[in-house]
Amino acid sequence: MRKMTYGTWLSIVVFAAVAMGCASGGAGTPTALAPGDMASLAGTWDGTITPPSGGFQPGTLTISPDGQYVARAGAFAAQGKAQIKDGALMMTSTNTSGGISVDPRTSTARLSQRADGVQVLSGSGHSDAGPFNFEMTRKK
Repeated sequence: MRKMTYGTWLSIVVFAAVAMGCASGGAGTPTALAPGDMASLAGTWDGTITPPSGGFQPGTLTISPDGQYVARAGAFAAQGKAQIKDGALMMTSTNTSGGISVDPRTSTARLSQRADGVQVLSGSGHSDAGPFNFEMTRKK
């Protein structure tokens, strides 16, 4: 019988941890949004935003029941109006601040729910500065 070395055990443990992390994370089960679902999205969502310049930045997205929203990441902030269209959340900024002048900034997000009950808004968009992505979560 062959004896396992410390390196082999370490590799197995790291692989198992990564596999469990991937299984518990991710976007989860997609949920199509209906026009009347805006109020159910109201609240603060936390996550990461990848701006046109690259890299990840922690950010928040606060949505009101009427669809008004504020997105913040570092010194950047955008305010705008969201609507539900074709099962997704469509957002268009009306005002931006923080050194980047981009109008209009548009994005589309899809809702999903992970097995642990956490809701996820994953999206992407485009501005004059280039494409951006985001992933925001909220506990149900």
